[in-house]
Amino acid sequence: MKENAYKKGVFIMKVEGLLGFLGAALGIGFSLMVLVIPDISQALEEESFFFYMLTIGSLVLSGVGLAGSFIVSHKPRLGGAMMVAAAIGCTMSISIMFLLPIVLLAVGGLIALINYEEAASVEE
Repeated sequence: MKENAYKKGVFIMKVEGLLGFLGAALGIGFSLMVLVIPDISQALEEESFFFYMLTIGSLVLSGVGLAGSFIVSHKPRLGGAMMVAAAIGCTMSISIMFLLPIVLLAVGGLIALINYEEAASVEE
């Protein structure tokens, strides 16, 4: 079933990939909202250069998490590590808006790493 889907060009995404994709997409969306709409940073009472640099960092790390969500189906260790690294890096953002993307990225990455370890132990 799975090989037929790959031959037909259908991309099957596992749960960890889906969680990582949702977390990364939300992280990118929230980062762009904070950068583009100045009223959001005023509502958060943060208008410093450092705040904007942290938001740009979160944007880049969410992109890393997005790449990891696509890589996880072929290389679970690399994709999971990328998603966990993006979640850890996005914690540097001061805004509470990034809580959901951080949790989704971390859970998706940890599921990928745990499933990879279980699959490796079963093969031995």
